[in-house]
Amino acid sequence: MSPLSRLWFATSLARRLMLVLMLALLCASSLLVGGVVWISGTAMQMEHEASAHRLAALFETSLHSAMLRRDLPGLTETLIHLGSLPGVHFAALLNPSGEVRFASREGDRGQQHPEWVRGLCLSAGCTASPPRLDALETGATGLLRIAYPIRNQARCGGCHGATETHPVNGVLVLEFTPPKDESRAVNQARRLLPLGLTALAVLALAIWWVVRREVLAPVDRLAGVAAAVADGDLSARAGSLSGGELGQLGKQVDAMTGRLGTMIEQASQQGVFLQGLVDAAPDPMVVIDEDYRIVLANQAYATLIQRPLDAVRGRPCHRIGRGLGEPCPVTLVTCPVAELKKRPEPLRTVMSMLRRDDTPVSVEIHAAPLVGPDGRQLVVEAIRSLDDQVRFSQEQRLSAVGLLANGVAHEIHNPLASIRLALQSSLRGLRDGSMGVADVTEYLELVDQEIDRCALITQRLMTLSHPPGGTRPVLLRTAVEDVVALLAEEARSARVTVNMTLQAPDARVLNDEAELRQVVLNLLQNAFHAMPAGGTLEIGLSREAGFFHFSVSDEGVGIPVEEQGLIFMPFFSRRADGRRGSGLGLAICKAILERHGGRIAVESRPGQGSTFHVFMRSADEDTE
Repeated sequence: MSPLSRLWFATSLARRLMLVLMLALLCASSLLVGGVVWISGTAMQMEHEASAHRLAALFETSLHSAMLRRDLPGLTETLIHLGSLPGVHFAALLNPSGEVRFASREGDRGQQHPEWVRGLCLSAGCTASPPRLDALETGATGLLRIAYPIRNQARCGGCHGATETHPVNGVLVLEFTPPKDESRAVNQARRLLPLGLTALAVLALAIWWVVRREVLAPVDRLAGVAAAVADGDLSARAGSLSGGELGQLGKQVDAMTGRLGTMIEQASQQGVFLQGLVDAAPDPMVVIDEDYRIVLANQAYATLIQRPLDAVRGRPCHRIGRGLGEPCPVTLVTCPVAELKKRPEPLRTVMSMLRRDDTPVSVEIHAAPLVGPDGRQLVVEAIRSLDDQVRFSQEQRLSAVGLLANGVAHEIHNPLASIRLALQSSLRGLRDGSMGVADVTEYLELVDQEIDRCALITQRLMTLSHPPGGTRPVLLRTAVEDVVALLAEEARSARVTVNMTLQAPDARVLNDEAELRQVVLNLLQNAFHAMPAGGTLEIGLSREAGFFHFSVSDEGVGIPVEEQGLIFMPFFSRRADGRRGSGLGLAICKAILERHGGRIAVESRPGQGSTFHVFMRSADEDTE
């Protein structure tokens, strides 16, 4: 853009001011031209009238003299002479009725022209009319006609009567072309026109220069500062502007921009601190507004759903966390945002979320209401991944082992009691000589057997409590038999008969030995709990197309249909014996089996019992 165009048309305000100034200049110029034209026309008309009056007055005396002498030829001669003057086309003397009595042209005498005298007061009783000037042709030098009343005088009363009754002797009519030389007033008016227009143009330029310097330039600089601030440049300043109100406005804008930069810097630091604070939390955290949009989230939340943190903020929580286009249906899921709208009290719920790769992750959510600084109702959610909790389930495994303490203690107590009796009997027989070598040997062999039995029980317990060691081939039958042996006392106490049908004695599956035993332990203990009055527990093992099928069937109370899809959710617990369980047993089983390529399913009829089906990959099939 050229400097000139920038000067005149750079901004909308400049264009509007330029347009207004041009319109004002045009109006002023039009008024000036119109005034000059009006003045010129008026001056010319006055000049023409004065010329006509002078011409008519010049011959009025001659006409009066000729009429007093009754010199009719002389009167005619005077009119002929008058009509021959330069610029005069025609001269005539009419009576008050409009009849031509004398004329400069012989053929006009006696003609009637009442229109020439129409409008003139020529009769007695009316006010004397001034001469009338008519333009017969338009233009600056057009043909004019003047009708000049010849007043009656007392000395003419002998012929024309008294002046009271006959105020006019006749009407002198002249048709003439005014002289081409314009009057001084007209010439001055026309000479003033270009000077006036030049003065208006200079005035307009001066006004524009002042407006540009004192208004447009400061406003343009202020607009530039505003645009720079809008683009994020908080260092922009208007600087020194013109004095007056715009100068004060520039100073206030600079002060406001400085304060704004300070406030934004403080807000940015607070935002960084707040983000660092929530990122320091080990558990996922998210803040959601009443429109289900994520206002704030920490890195742990982004890691949980496997999305970049920048892609989380401002997005709907149901879209990010569950892959839904609409908010979660409140009839199927306990939505913290929807619940806190109805009752603003902290709550806890469990739901399943989707990661970026559409894999589900079970979470526990603790939610609480919060009022934002702008008055919005917010919801703060602290989230805990139940899959992680299941993955780090060694404590739960040890807790399950602890539940075996009573049965294990009984299993070990009996061998120890037998060992003690055998040793005491051997000592007494050796002291009194009543026991021979064969008897002592028999007792010692019994002690050795019972010690082996205690060691086997201890080994089974230690194997169950080992931490996970990774996927490897595991003898499924051995794991099942060891767990059944550990639960023997608990089965007797619960009046449960355990029947095993193991069709694949050498079955090897891909799993972790400790975790596999935990799966078997959880399924068997759940079966015991489902039969509070006792019953029969059937354990089966068979091979099915690259998988080993392990089943546990009880005669318990069964599982309601509406709860069969929930029993593998973490913290869901419905024990038939009325006790409160941890709700993690089946969730742990499902996580362990899926991690090693297996799966678990359930069949149940309320009141008739349940069967849990476990399918695990064959280690032999995998190595072939």
